[in-house]
Amino acid sequence: MARLNSRRIAAVAIFASLYAALRLIPVSPLIGVRSSLTMGEIFSPLAGMVLGPLAGGLSVLVGTFLTVAMGRPLVFDGLDFIPGVIAAVTAGLAIQGRIIWSVGLSAVLIAIFSIDPLSVTTVPVGQVTLPFLWMHILAVLAALVVAWRVGTRDSALSNPIFIATVIFISTMSAHVSGGIMFENVLVRINRILEPEELAATWKVIFYVYPFERLFFLIAASILAISVLKTVPRQTLEILRGHKKTDAG
Repeated sequence: MARLNSRRIAAVAIFASLYAALRLIPVSPLIGVRSSLTMGEIFSPLAGMVLGPLAGGLSVLVGTFLTVAMGRPLVFDGLDFIPGVIAAVTAGLAIQGRIIWSVGLSAVLIAIFSIDPLSVTTVPVGQVTLPFLWMHILAVLAALVVAWRVGTRDSALSNPIFIATVIFISTMSAHVSGGIMFENVLVRINRILEPEELAATWKVIFYVYPFERLFFLIAASILAISVLKTVPRQTLEILRGHKKTDAG
């Protein structure tokens, strides 16, 4: 089992600081609330890939609250860390070869969102009706196909196609978990939006989120592929807690 030794704790602190800094850089407005999606979205999957699901998720959690000290307020009753942590954990599991765990986590989140009466499950587009989570379903299918075709052995985990697919499913898992948080915090708990307003908001989000997610997919894939090619395999094993060091 991976341990949080002194070297990994230091890595968590560094990644938390980087994530916090990137959360200060807005990318697009967050529909329905006075906040924004940030460049932190491209970093959270990398945290999981480099540090593993436990330490990667922890770095995002710490980084979220560190951002508060840097001037960015929390919006969702302190639960703002959820999408980033989900992205890190999903990517961390997949890069360790546990793709079924990543797919399972994403599938559970899709199911939770879909059965919630506050959610919109389908949206009419012209003459056809599409699932609201069509891109999320595509990410799950892509992860399964690529894992089957490329494999999940060590040699395959550095494959750019595999890495991009991991980024895809992790960023979509982050999005659907954010949707679950959005409807529960803003509607059920705080009544900032009425259910009727939320239904209209979902339809706007349906047309916007594919472009946002595509941007995060491309940017995060470029970052992750570059970093994972640059950092030596031995160093990654140490950071993920798979190899003991003199320091811990």
